[in-house]
Formats: sequence, structure tokens, C-alpha cells
Amino acid sequence: MKAENALEIARYWQAGDAGCGGLIVGLKRQVGQMQAGELLQVTAHDAGAPADVPAWCRMTGHTLVSADPPIYVVKKHT
Repeated sequence: MKAENALEIARYWQAGDAGCGGLIVGLKRQVGQMQAGELLQVTAHDAGAPADVPAWCRMTGHTLVSADPPIYVVKKHT
């Protein structure tokens, strides 16, 4: 049973300590394998991730649903 207001995550990705380049390339690869509207949960421990993930979302048009470092939820745009 899904808790009320729980997000239905379609895909999970452990980015580990991947820095800016690796994190961005990985995000593009992961989102590219998803359908429009699906959610990706990313766990990223790199110190730059709190700035990099939101910036990537703004630049690509995807939605940053939540950011609670090291966990981020991204919705693929339609």
C-alpha cells in the first residue's frame, strides 16, 4: 500500500560521488530511458550536487520535485 502523498518513483539511480560531469551525463542517460511524466530518484553525494541537479533541471526543462540532499526527485518533462 502506498502512503498518502507518497511519490511513485519509476526509476532509482545511485550516483555516488560522481562529480559535475559524471552526474550530468548520468542524469541525461537515466532520464533518457524514462517516459514523460515519470519520476527519477537520484542519490548523489558529491558536494556540488545541491547546485548541479537543480541547475540541470532548469536547463533541460525537467522538474525538480524535491531536493533533500543527498536525495533528489526529478520528473521527466513531457
